[in-house]
Amino acid sequence: GYDKAKLIIRLISAVGEVVNNDKDIGDLFKVLFIPNYNVSSAEIIIPASDLSQHISTAGMEASGTSNMKFAMNGGLIIG
Repeated sequence: GYDKAKLIIRLISAVGEVVNNDKDIGDLFKVLFIPNYNVSSAEIIIPASDLSQHISTAGMEASGTSNMKFAMNGGLIIG
């Protein structure tokens, strides 16, 4: 739980120190934490999609609902 989460945050911070200070990478890539991250900030940061191709594999998908949330949010499903 909590201890594992702290270790993961420390790992990300350590990777960020290396990546953010690498002269070869420069300003091409940065590792950072977004303060007070929540759904509202995610809506701005994460690009959305308007179209999804759904190819079901018979017998491999439980109920065919893998894109249900996508469709409920107004996305168009093809395939």
